[in-house]
This record gives sequence, structure tokens and C-alpha cells, in this order.
Amino acid sequence: MDRYDMEDVVVPEQDGSSPLKEWRLKHQAGTLNRNDFIDYFKKESPKYFDFQNEMGTDSNAPTYEAMYESDDDNSMYSDYMPLEEQVQLSAKTTKLLQEIKRLQESKHAVTCGSLKCMFKESLAKEEIIDVLVEFMLGDSPVTALEKLRLEGNTATVCGKVFKNGEPTYSCRECGVDPTCVLCVNCFKRSAHRFHRYKMSSSGGGGCCDCGDDEAWKRDQYCELHLANRKNPLESKIITSAVLERAEICFSAILAFCVNYLEIEPNASLQCLDGELDGANFCTVLYNDESHTFDQVINTLTKIAKCRHRDAMEIVAAIDREGRAVVKCDTFKECNELKTAIENQNIPPSGLLNNARHSQSLRTSVLNINSVACQQFALQLLSWFQEFLVRHYLFRKTFATLVQLKNESFCIRHILEYDVKLWKTARTCWHRLLISGMLMEYENKMVLAKEFSRRYATIVEDFISDDHDHSFSIVSLSVQLFTVPSIAHHLIAHEGIFDKLLHTFYHVAIEKFIHNRTLHFSKNIASMAFFKRANYILYDLRYLLSLKPEVLSSELRSGFLEGCKALMRVLNVMQGMESITRQMGQHMDYEPEWECAFNLHIKLASTISQVIEWAASDVKLLRKLYKMTVRALVNNSFIVGNEKVEAKVVADHVANCLIYDVSTRPVSIHLPLSRFYAGIYLHLGAHDMTYDILLAETEALNIKLTPREIIEPVLCTQAMIAQVAAGMWRRNGYSLLHQLYFYRNVRCRVEMLDRDIVCLQIGASLMESNEFLIHLLNKFNMIAWAQPEYEFGLAQSPVDDEFMRQLSMTDEFLELLIVIIGERWMPGVSLVSEEDRLRKEIIQLLCTKSYSHSELSRALPDGNSGSNDSIIEDVINTVAVFKKPVGTDSKGVYELKEHLYDEFNVYFYHYTKEDKSKAEELQRERRKAKKQLVCCPPPMLPQLTPAFTSMANILQCNVFLEITTMVMDRALDARSRSFTESHLQKVLHLLGFAIQEEISEHYPFLSFYERSQKYYVLEKLEELARCPRLEAHRDFVLWTIKRYKDLQAKQAPSVSSSSAAAGSGSSQQQSQQGEDQPLSSEQQARLEKEARSRLAAERRAKIMAQIENAQKSFMKSNAEMFANTNDEGTAGAAQKPNDSMMEWEEIPESLEEQGAAALVPDTCKTVACLGPQRSHYEAGDNSFKCILCFEDCSITSSGPPLVSSAFVQTSRVIFTTAIPEGPKSALHVSCCGHVMHHNCWKEYYSSEESKEQRRPQRNRVLPNQTQNVEFHCPYCRTLSNTVLPVSEALPKFSPPPPPSLTQAAENYMPLDSFVEMLLMISKLTLEGSSIALMNLPKKFSIIGNMSQFERSAQIIQKPTLHINWTEVMGSFHTALRNAMQSQLQGHQSEDSPNADDSDLDTVSLLWDTCYYTLQSLEVYLYAIQKPLKAELPMRHQSCVSNLVRACALYSVSLKEPQITKQSVQGAKLCETIFNQKGTSVLEWDCFRMLVQLNFTVPNLVAADENKTMLPSGSMFDYYILQTCFLANITKAIICFDYEAEVASRSDEDKEKQLTAMLQYVEQLPTKIRHNMASFYVKHNLAFGVRQFERNGQPREEYEEMDMEMGVSALLDDPVKCLAQLLEYVRRQMSSFLRSSCLFYRCITDIDFPDSFPTDQPDRFGLMCQYLGLDPQLGVYFDMESVYAPIMQSFASHPHIRRELNERCAIKQATPGSSQAHSNTISIVPCQRPLPRLVTLYEDYSDLINSVSDIFCPNNEREEMKTPTMCLICGTILCGQSYCCQPELGKTAVGACTHHAHDCGAEVGIFLRIRDCQVVYLGRGKGCFVQPPYLDEYGETDQGLRRGNPLRLCKAAYDRIFLQWLGHNLHEEIARLNEHANVAVTQWHHM
Repeated sequence: MDRYDMEDVVVPEQDGSSPLKEWRLKHQAGTLNRNDFIDYFKKESPKYFDFQNEMGTDSNAPTYEAMYESDDDNSMYSDYMPLEEQVQLSAKTTKLLQEIKRLQESKHAVTCGSLKCMFKESLAKEEIIDVLVEFMLGDSPVTALEKLRLEGNTATVCGKVFKNGEPTYSCRECGVDPTCVLCVNCFKRSAHRFHRYKMSSSGGGGCCDCGDDEAWKRDQYCELHLANRKNPLESKIITSAVLERAEICFSAILAFCVNYLEIEPNASLQCLDGELDGANFCTVLYNDESHTFDQVINTLTKIAKCRHRDAMEIVAAIDREGRAVVKCDTFKECNELKTAIENQNIPPSGLLNNARHSQSLRTSVLNINSVACQQFALQLLSWFQEFLVRHYLFRKTFATLVQLKNESFCIRHILEYDVKLWKTARTCWHRLLISGMLMEYENKMVLAKEFSRRYATIVEDFISDDHDHSFSIVSLSVQLFTVPSIAHHLIAHEGIFDKLLHTFYHVAIEKFIHNRTLHFSKNIASMAFFKRANYILYDLRYLLSLKPEVLSSELRSGFLEGCKALMRVLNVMQGMESITRQMGQHMDYEPEWECAFNLHIKLASTISQVIEWAASDVKLLRKLYKMTVRALVNNSFIVGNEKVEAKVVADHVANCLIYDVSTRPVSIHLPLSRFYAGIYLHLGAHDMTYDILLAETEALNIKLTPREIIEPVLCTQAMIAQVAAGMWRRNGYSLLHQLYFYRNVRCRVEMLDRDIVCLQIGASLMESNEFLIHLLNKFNMIAWAQPEYEFGLAQSPVDDEFMRQLSMTDEFLELLIVIIGERWMPGVSLVSEEDRLRKEIIQLLCTKSYSHSELSRALPDGNSGSNDSIIEDVINTVAVFKKPVGTDSKGVYELKEHLYDEFNVYFYHYTKEDKSKAEELQRERRKAKKQLVCCPPPMLPQLTPAFTSMANILQCNVFLEITTMVMDRALDARSRSFTESHLQKVLHLLGFAIQEEISEHYPFLSFYERSQKYYVLEKLEELARCPRLEAHRDFVLWTIKRYKDLQAKQAPSVSSSSAAAGSGSSQQQSQQGEDQPLSSEQQARLEKEARSRLAAERRAKIMAQIENAQKSFMKSNAEMFANTNDEGTAGAAQKPNDSMMEWEEIPESLEEQGAAALVPDTCKTVACLGPQRSHYEAGDNSFKCILCFEDCSITSSGPPLVSSAFVQTSRVIFTTAIPEGPKSALHVSCCGHVMHHNCWKEYYSSEESKEQRRPQRNRVLPNQTQNVEFHCPYCRTLSNTVLPVSEALPKFSPPPPPSLTQAAENYMPLDSFVEMLLMISKLTLEGSSIALMNLPKKFSIIGNMSQFERSAQIIQKPTLHINWTEVMGSFHTALRNAMQSQLQGHQSEDSPNADDSDLDTVSLLWDTCYYTLQSLEVYLYAIQKPLKAELPMRHQSCVSNLVRACALYSVSLKEPQITKQSVQGAKLCETIFNQKGTSVLEWDCFRMLVQLNFTVPNLVAADENKTMLPSGSMFDYYILQTCFLANITKAIICFDYEAEVASRSDEDKEKQLTAMLQYVEQLPTKIRHNMASFYVKHNLAFGVRQFERNGQPREEYEEMDMEMGVSALLDDPVKCLAQLLEYVRRQMSSFLRSSCLFYRCITDIDFPDSFPTDQPDRFGLMCQYLGLDPQLGVYFDMESVYAPIMQSFASHPHIRRELNERCAIKQATPGSSQAHSNTISIVPCQRPLPRLVTLYEDYSDLINSVSDIFCPNNEREEMKTPTMCLICGTILCGQSYCCQPELGKTAVGACTHHAHDCGAEVGIFLRIRDCQVVYLGRGKGCFVQPPYLDEYGETDQGLRRGNPLRLCKAAYDRIFLQWLGHNLHEEIARLNEHANVAVTQWHHM
């Protein structure tokens, strides 16, 4: 789209006098009123709004896309600021902004089709707002506001309004509740930064609480706002006259904004003023939350005829601001478009299937002037909000104005009309109210009162609206209701508690009430509606979050009114969603259950808060108790008019309610009963009891018996037991889901826990026998408890009913254990809330070790924010924190050893899995400690007086009857009604009884006495001897032991009398000891001993038999044994050595080897090249095909073997690249698993068809030539091609025998080789070719053919299998496709695809080989792995297969390719040896080496039959030497002596330098002089310094210096040369390591054992391996061939030019220390190690750094998802429609586009506000663990926990190594393969 030139829109000059003069005159005359300003605004606004229809626009022109208005949070509200101040973005974005700046003042522009609308905010501010400010303050705006600022009258409250995504901080120690937050600036200046703080991301709309005394327990002010407290409230600048003028202006602003922003919803005729036939109207499209982006885009492209790109921009603007103009035309045209859009039938989307999806899009037609006034009104409100923050007096004036009841802009009107506005208008009003009303307490109270009076209306509007909560005025509640004094005032005087629940009842649940009980309909619409209504319950939670210390009578009565409303809600919830057991058939459809649980979850915390409030005030508690009792009595669920029947067990009678759970309705939801239980627990603290209160309630004719209290809960427990017994299977999954949530940590506090308390209340109020009979009756177990039950069973068959009865018995016994044992509840026992939490944590840690986050999730949420610190204090008392080991592990808490004794296996919060896991761990632990292997019950805390009678259950007759009956049945082998778990539970109960009596807490408890009547001890001893019950023997023994402890305590007289019996008693004792049963541990030990004794006896017997057989054999063969004995004695001394000699035949004697073995001798060293080349030994060639599992081996003529490989474009080692260097290259990785080519083809075709059937295939970007990806069939490694597996190269081209190569005359010298190459190159470039056989005749330098053939290793062309060429062809195609997909993104729309001619695929192969080897070397360097260290198979096989394939391919090219390669080789030779082209400084020497190795064969041996294969010949050696010399030359030229001396050096460096100094001193003077003169003549840094000293170029004094000797030029020649040589050795490291890897693959000669395996590779050893001379002095001997070659490299004209350029720059800027020029781009000898960007140590610093970064396409809107590229550090606007550039012809997300260039199609991005790392590949991606961890070693993606995060180096290194090792595509594929998630459109990222 063309840029729109703003200069043709001229604002006409004001006619007549200026408005300022006019206003001042009228003010003096007393006739000025607000209408003067309103008329002025109305008249002027349209001048700054304009539109233009543009035809035939260019889609690629820079557009100021989303400039139309602004963001939901901070769009149109700031004063005009210079562009540079508002936007702080990276360099790339700045270019775009410079283009945008040409749009001059046009701050707002929406591009839509061919329409562009703009409102010029900067001009409007200058022409209207500044004039207004000048009138008010009586001075120029800038001066007046500056004076005001200097006066320092800033507020003591911060009040900064948060934008969406802005970081906020809350203090866990000082915050009154979790909603109290600080902005970044206040947090950094406050004491809270040293406390335990929590960090989160704002949803927008909240404000900073710094300076609010009620928000913080201490440290209420930051340093800045603390200083502001000293400021006076009055001002010298703001006089009464200023305030008088301000009042008129403020009222005008408010009246204008209210009037114009409500035009459209009021359907006023103002929208039609103007001519109907002129193009004076706009069609405006509004935002809703029910249509998706795609639906609206389709509507716009189809009906409004917009282009897709423009439609996307409009939709982004609508989403951001709430509306956009889509057409400007005549009324008729605009109205037709409106009708068409509204009538458009939008198909429902699967993703957003809600009640409103069928509604049409909301549109309106407005007059252009009205739109202009609305735009200006928004700007005015934004400015006004910032203006009010400047002074208290302005806010006071504003507050006074909005309190005027009769004005159109009163608070009531603003609150009620909010729902009619669109997003931006709403946000502006909200911000204005926050800044104007919330910074002073009085104003805040006024707003709160008005808000609470209008609450019902506002909420009803919100529920019927569909905008998010954050865009509704209802969201202000969090600012008002969380202030304790205001909340308490509203409860006391405005009845807000009652009003909230009353509203909720009528709005949300009244219509779902049937028969006085709630039943939700299964309807999506009602669920969405109900979800919005639940925000009332959040407000209720805010209101009650802080209970007052003392309740006033008004507050108490206000609170009780609220409680009445709560009772009404709980009353209809009692028994809601009740269920009846399905008997005959399975239920037809699952009933609705989620709404009921959602309601419970939202109300649960309110119920807990109400109980907390009541607990603190005795009057309140008494009244609330009676209110609850009345509600329970009036509620007829389950307990209404039921029959009563007498039931008898153990001669005790109880009148039981007959309510059959298996046939009648029951419900999980019993909030009234549970509320009663919660209230009851607090009675004891105020010395109230059930009986005292019963008398009071009976006087009111209300009676609630204990039986009625427990009945509903008992029914629910019976239903849960029946579900466990399998009786409710036909009721479907909904019941199972409900039971899951019943026990779940989110619900159990107000469900399961309260139910158990309710039963404990019953147990304490009822007679114990009666209580147990009630329990047995509800579980249908009265018959089971009768002694004759077994006889009746004998006749009946074993059917399902029988099995259910067994299960019900289990459930009954477990419930009894829970009622007696789960008493860690304040009010039930003498424990605190901390004790209860401690018990919970101990039980959790008995199941496994928990990480901090797992433990936090497993514990229930507290109501106050301080809960976190209490939890952490308790955790630290019971557990030890084990820090994480490794990057993937988390830190975990482990329970302290002594606390395992408190473990209770029947803990009521355990699931079945938890229980079995905990039991197993406990048994293993006790076994290891050699204790009794069982899980005994723990000691129980003492009950409170109200619950003391509960202990009586443990000694009552029914209890003892049940326990002895179970034990009898256990002993009776014929019993059918018994299972072992019954016995375990009875033993647990007996354990409780024994321990309770031992504790002596209850004087009335006489279990021991009563148990004797039932012969409990005798039965226990009998059980211990019963072999059938061996599994429980240890538990029985533990019980007997505790019983005897009790016996000793209770009846010491018995034990003393037995002692007096003397010897008789001891005899009896010993006899009893024999009968005493053994524990399982002892028994196991005895059995083991018996087994080992038997085994030893058997072994001895067998050995004796063998010995006898041996003796008899020796007797029968006596002669033979006599001979061997003689020999044996003679050779005894030699025996040890003989065995050695058998295995190792050592050819040389030890004397010959001697100490010489330690000295590296030339004949001993391993070299892969050169005259001393080692002998090649063939390795193993056999493999097994991973697909058909046949054995196979590599042969040149046999069918080819392949290995799956992955080709990817890469920029990893070019990340720190030089400007003119290659932008990207191809990298190959391979897993190394081998298969037949034909097997692979079959596998690939099946994988390809499978891939095309995958539904996710549409995720990949279209129009891209891409390699089909598949996984290696064996290891599932990602692959997209195959690599041939070839034989070792020396097999094709064996080296000549050592006897020939070691003599110098047997091969061509280096200088002859260079000359030959130059001559051949010259001929080739001239276009003539020469046959291989004619070379000696043609060139005299080639002595004889045999010498030449030996040097070049000329061989017959190898014959390769036909399929080998096919494999290489497919590999080539993969390379070409990969490179094309990278190039495609850079093509313009009309350029054709890159074809084969653009990509020299043969050279691409050499470059791929070079890049893969170089990458491996860099990776090994980064992980500090030397060459000799064992390489993983994937690296080893990848490089060897790739290099071998390249070498074989280089000698099997077709004719045109050979010609092309010859020319390329010739050009390369010309560049290297003839100074044509680039200089040595611009070469990548290793790349040159690889290219020369593969191109020289085609240049030299271009013959049909004969060729030279790169396999380690002397020619290969000469190529290496040449590149080695080139690298040395480059290092010497680039060396900077001063920088080297200045650089910090460690000990190793110093040692090496000392050794090098000695070496230099020993060198001959001549060589030292040559070295120095070479340095002086060619070193750039030295040349520049000489120029600085002498002020003349080097040429003029060069000759003179040489004669005088270089020593005069160098301050310390020896030290300088030592530093130089040490630098050269260091710089050669990368080149030598890469060369070693390369020639290791070519020659197949392994690295010698002298190579280090755990230290860095050494220069000397690598040189020896490559056949090079490690002594650097050799290369400066003028008589050798090396020095002239180095001189020729160094004397390139480019180098001379570079020096002159640097001197010139130095002359121009003499002060600069370092001068750089752009003449040539120097490739360093040793590339710097690629690194990811350096991140902040503290995550909060990172998140703060992007809080003010704006979207590059809309400088008024902050980035919603700022995303940092970790490769280059650029901040991008991720996953946003506003920033979607085009890649090829497809619109993609900013990150995808950036990754294409920055990371060559793969990127690593950190989503800063979510703390997530994204790997982004081609059309796919994945989320990985971020490198920021909290103190517990855990990540916090999405900042859910909010703990302070620090950068973890190990985690960041893992990401770095995955990137450096080219594993990102692999990682993405691995994480996506098993991810069971919805399809993510990664290319929009």
C-alpha cells in the first residue's frame, strides 16, 4: 500500500480572534460556561480526522498497519511524545519506524481495502489540548507543568495503572492479601525486594498499591513515595482562580466525552446530521468475544471486499481497540454494508462453540464528524487521566464534579453506561476513575459507596455482555473491596455482603431451582452465563478477605444479614444434583455435574471466611449457630419425616432412620450440614456446648438431634462405600468424577474434611453403642454383626452380592478408623492449624519425595496470602530439602527419619494408589531397619472436652463385639465372611484403643479391663500362631507387645506376684518363650539359615564325591602322573610369565626398547599423510541391516548400504559472521544405523504415504520444496535423506610401499606441485585440456611418470554399483531442496524458483562436507572433548560416510560436471598461488583445503579411465601444507603484540610462553632474523604503530630498516617473537583439529595413543599426525620451499591496501585506540565460539527490560507477547496478527520470519512474559524448559507460582549445546511425536 502523504491535508487557520482570548474575555465578563468549550471541541475535532480511498495499491509498500487508535490498555492515552522516546526497539525495527515517521502527525491509521482513516493526535493536542491547559494554568503548558513538577506535589500513593502483561510484585511477608501489588519502579525502591516476594504478569487494569497503608503490614512506602509524604497539599501555582477555570474545563471535558462516546448506543439522530448523499458516513464494526478472527476476516474479504492482508489488519485493530472503521461513503452505501454484514450467516467454529456464535457481527453507521469527536474524546480522556495525576487539587476538583447527582457525567452514569461502550472507551474511563478517585481515601470511599449501590445493575449488565471481565467496570471491585476499612464500612452501612449474595441468588441460580433445590441444566449457554455470574463470588471473597479485630454492632448486624442470604444459597445447594442408583439398565446420558462443583469451589473459600469471622466474636457465633440450626431443621433433604426402626447389636438397641441409600436419592453436596460442622468446632473456644445451645434453640421450637445431624452425611458415606463395592456402576462416569473432586485438594476442605467432623460430632454427642449401630445400619451390616451370620452364609452361593458385602465391611471398618483417627483438626483435638498442616505434609512425604511445587499443589490453599510462608515454615520443620542434581532434575523434600513413626496407612486424604505406595515404602523401610514389618497406628492427639466422649467408642460393647467377631472368623478356616484386610483394620482399631489407654488422657477409658472379658489377648496370640494369617503376623505381634505394655502398666500386681513365684515362674517363662511366635523377619532369617546349611551340606557331599573319583583315576593312571610332577617342579618359577607369553608375542626384547620407547621417534609416530605416512589397516566391514536383519558388508560393486541422514540449513558457526561471508550452509547429521538401499526404499514409501495421511500435514508452510521427513527405523532419529555407506578410501587407492615413499627422490617436491597446478590452471582457464598421460611431456617440472603417479596415487576409475549413483542423486536432491527452501524466502513474488543452474550442487556437496566437519570441531571444542576421546557413533559414522561419499563422488562425475569442477579448481589455484582474487586474510583456510582436495583430482587427472582419489596421497599432503602455511601467514599478519601482552593470561599460558622463549633463544640467528623481518614487513598492527611513530608509510623506510636489522624496530625481539609463535600455535588449533578429523576419514588411520583423551589437543601432536613439522622455525628458513610461499601469500595487494586504509583512519582519528576499515572482510584464523545471547541473572530484570517496548507496527501499543531471539537478542512481537510479515507468499508470524534469516529456518525464542522457551523449526515447534529456575530448582512457565527466578547456567548450556550440536529439529520432532495436544499453528508464532 502506498504511503499516504499527509501534507495535502491542511488545517485551516482560525478565523477571528484565538479561542484563548475569547475564553479569557468571557471569563472576565462572567459569561464563560462549559458549552463554549464543548462547541469548540465539536467544531475543531473533525479537522484532525480524515480518510482517503486509494486504488491499485502495492501490498509490499511499507504500511503503518495498526496505527488506528490503540490497545486495550494503553492506547490513546499518553500525551504526544517524540517517536524516539516512545519506542525502544532493535536496529531492524528502527528502519521500519523511519518509514512510518514519514506519515508525520498521522498517529492513527487503519488500512482497510483501499481505505485509510487517520486522526492526527499530535496536531489535536497542540491546537486544542495545549490551548485548554494554557487557559487553565495561565501560562504556556510546558512551562506551567514543569513548575508544577518542580514544586514536588506528587501523591504519596503511586496508583500507576498496569498495562496488559506488565510485571507486578507482591510481598509474601508484608502484603495484606495477594491482590496487593507493586509496580517495577516502586518495587526496586522498596524494602520488599529483600523479602520473599512473588512476581506475576498483570492482566491490565489494576494499579500499584505503594503508599496505601491498608495494603501492607509494614514498609508501606517506597523511597520515592516516602519522600512525597513531606510535601504540602496546597500549591502556589494552583490558586483559587486556576481551580475555578479548571472546574469549568473539567466539566466541559466530562460532558463532551459522555455525550459523544454514547452516540451510537443511544441511537441518537446526531449520527445522521449532515447531508445524506455526501460521503460523510462510516460503517463501524465492533468487537465481540463470540466470533473468531478467521470468521471476521472471511466476512470482510467476502462482503466488504477487502484484501486478506487488510482484513487481518482491521481484525487486529478491532481486537485491540474494540472497533474499526471498515468503510467511508454515503449513508446508503454504508448502511447497505452494515445490513450485509449483519445478515451474513457465519458458520460456527469448533474452537469457540458458545451461545453467541450464531449472533451476527455488531455494526453501526455513524457520521464522520461523530467519529472524529469520539476519537478526540478518547484522546481527551487519556490526556485528562495523566493530567489528574499531577496534583491532589485537580483530583479534588474532579471528585467534586463527578459527585454532582444531576450531571450527565456523575459516577452513577459512568458506571451504568460502561457496558454500552467499546473496549478503548471503557478502558479510558476506568483509568480516569482509578487516577481521579482511588489516590485519596475520601474519594475512594465515595466511589466504593456509589459502586456498591449500583452493584446489582452493573453485574447484570456484565453477565449479559460478552466482553472479558478486565474490560468491564465490574473489575474495579478488586480496587475497592480489598481495602479492609472500606469493605467493613460497606458491609456495615451499605449491606454489600447481603447485596452480593442476593444478586447472585437472583441472577445466577434462582432459575435453576426446582422443588427448593438446585438442578443445573446441561446447556453450554447456561454454563457460560453461570461462569460470568461467578465473578460475584470472587468479589465476595475480596470483601471478607480480612476479618476485623473487633466487630462493631453495625458490622455484626450487616454481616448477619449477609449470612442470612448465604443460608438461603446453602439451603438450595443442600442435596443439589442428587443421584439415585441405576438398577436395571445403564443411564442414558451423563447428568450435568460440573456447574455444581464450580459453584462449590467458588463458594468454599467464602464459607471458610464466614466461619473465621464468626469464630472471632461470641455474639456472632451464637446467632450464626442458631441460624444454621434453623436452616437445617427446615431443610427436608433425607431427614424429613423418615420412618424410625429399632435395631439390636450386642444387646444394645438404637432407633435408626430407615433411608435406603441404594434406592433413594443421595447427594455429594451437603453444604448446610458441613457449615454446621464448621461452626460447631468453634463453640468450645467460647465455652459454649451443644447442650447449652440446645436449650436455647428448643425455646425457639427448633430441635436438631445428633441423629439428624449425621444422617445426610452418613448417607453420602454409605453411597461412597457402595460405589467402591461396585454397586453404582450403571451410573456412569459423572459419579466417579464427582467422587474424585470430593476427595480432591481443591474441594475436600469444605467437603470430605467437614463430613468427617460432622460424624465425629455425632460420635461425641451420641451414646457410643448407639452411634456404631447407626453406622452399621446405614451400611446394611446389622445382620453381619450378629454371631449367627456365618450359619446363614453357609447355604447361600458366592455371588456378586456376597462380594459386595465383603467390600462394604472393609469400607465400614475404614470409615470407623477415620472417625476415630483423623482428629488433627483444631476444635476436635488440642492441635493448631500448623499441626494439621504438619500432619498433612508428613503423610504426603510418606508416599514419595515431593518437589516444592508438587507439595504446594497437594496442599489446600489458605484464605490469606500469608499462607505460603506458614507452609514453608512447617515444611522446614518436618522435611529436608535435597538440591537438584543435573539440569533435568528438581530439588525434592524428604521426610526426616524420626517422623515416619507418625505414618497412618488409613489417612483419609490418600487415594488407593497413595495408600498402597505408602504402605509398601513403610514396610520396606521397617524391614531394612530390622523392625516388625507392618504399619502400626500412630499415637493420637488429645481430644477437646466437647469431643472427649468419642474415645468411649474404643471400649463400648458393640466395638469389642465387632473386633472379637472378626478375629474369631479369622481363626475359623471355614469362615466365608472374612478377608485379611478386615483383620488388618481391626488390628489398627485395637492399636488405637491400646494406645489411647496408655496415653492416660481419658480417666473413663478402661479398654484393658473390658477386653479381658472378651479374651482379646488369647485371641491375638492364637492369631500369631495361625499359619493362614502369616502376612499379618508382625502386626499381630506388635499389637500383642503394645497390649502387654498396657498390661504391665494397668496390672503391676500381676507381674509382681509372678516374679515372687521364683524358679517355677522362670521355668514357665522359658516354656512360654518357646511358644512365643516369631516375627516375619526372624522367621525369614531362620529359613534362610536352614537353606544355607542344607546347601553347604550338599556342596560338601558333591566335593567329596569328586575327590574320590579323582583319587581313583590317579591310582589307575599312576605312571602318567609321576612324569608331570617332575616337570611341574622344574617350571614352577617360570609359571607366571608363561601365561603372559601365551597371549602377547613380543617380538623385541625389553632391552632393545628401553627408555627409547618413551621418546617420540619419527619411525614410531603415527602420521596419516606425508613421507612418513603410517600403514593403513583395513577395519571391519560387516554390518547387520536394521530392517531385514541380514548380515551385509560393504563392497564397491555390491548393492549399496545406506544410513538415514538429516540435512538442514544452518548458520550456527556463522552466527558471529563477517559481513561478506556466507550467510548459511548445509549441515548433515546421521545416526549411523545401516540398512540395504532396497529395504530403505520400501520403508520410505510406506512412511511417505503415512505422512501424507497425517492430519497435521497442513501445518507445514505451503509452496516449499521440502524433503519428506521420516524417522530412522531403529532409533527414531529424525531424517530426511540417506547417505551411502562406503568402503575406506585407501582400499580403492592403496598407498605405495613405505620403502618408496620415504626417499625424497621418489616423489614430486612441493614447489614442482605448485608450479604444475599453476600451469594446468592456466591451460584450463584458457579452455584447453590435457590428457593425464601427456602431463610429463608437457611439463618439464614433472620428472618421470612413475614419480608423478606415486605422488598422485593415480588409479583406475573405481566401478561403483548402479544404485550408488542413485543414492548420491537422492542425497543431492535433498541438499538442493534444503538450500532452495532457504533461498525461497528471499525471493520477490515475481522471481522464478531457483533451479539447478543457480545451485552448483557439486560445490554445495564440498561446502556441506566442510561445514559439517567444522561444526563438529566447534561442538567438540565447546564440550571440551579432544579428538582422541570416544566420539558417539552418530558423529563418527556421519563424518566418515560423508567424507568418503564426497571423495568417491569427486571421481565419478559426468563430463559437464568435470569441466565445471576443473574451472573451479583452476580459479581456486589462481587465487591461492597467483594472487588473483582475494587475499589470504579473506580465506577460510579449512574450506579451501576441503575444496582443493575434491577439485584438484578433476583438474589434474581429467582422464576417462584413470583418476586420482583423495585418499592421503602426497598431493593431498601438499594441499594441506599449502593451507597450513596460509593460516600461519594470516596469523602473523593479524597478530597484535600490544593487545596480546595486555590480555589477561593464566598459569598455563605463562608456562607455554616460557617454553616458547627458550625455543626462540635456541633458534639460529638467521631464522630468527627472517621471522622478525617477516613480522615487521607484513604485520598490520606493527605497520600502523610504525606509521604513528614515524608519520610515514612503511614502503619509504622499509629498505633502510632491513639493512639496520629488525632488532632496532622491536623493543624486545625475543619476547615479541615468542609471543608471536605462541599466538600462531593457538590460532592454528581449530584448523588443525578440523584437518585431523578430515584426514582421519580420508586415510582411515586412527589417531595415535599419544593423543590426550581428557585434555585439550596439543599443537605438536596434531602436526605429527598430519605429517607436518611442529617446529615453527622451519617455515622461516629461506632455503626451504615454505618461506617463498608464505611471502607470496603475505604480499597480496589487498593486504597492502588494508594497511594504508588503517593508517589513514588513524590519521583521521588519532585518539581512537582501535581502527577498523571496511575494505576487506577478514576471516579470523580461529572463529570465535558461537554463543547465545547473554541473559540477565535475575528474571525480573529481564521482564522489566521489555515492559516499555512497543509493537513495531503500532508505536502506541505495547507488545502483548515480547519474544527474544536467543541467537541474536532481537525483541519481536510474537504470535500477533499485527506483526505478520510475508515469507515467500505466505503471511507468517514475526518469529518464524526472523528465524528464517537469523537461524536459517530454525530459531530459539524466549517468550519473556510467559518464561517459556520455544524451538521453532519449519512449520513446527515445541516448548522446552526455560533456563530460569527458582530456589527449588524448578521452572515456572507462565509465572503461576511467582517465585523469584534466577538464570541457571547448566540449563542455559543445555539449550546452547542443543543449538550448537544442530539438534533443534530433532528435539522438536521428539517432543511432538508423543505430544497429545491440539494442532498448534506454529508458523503464526
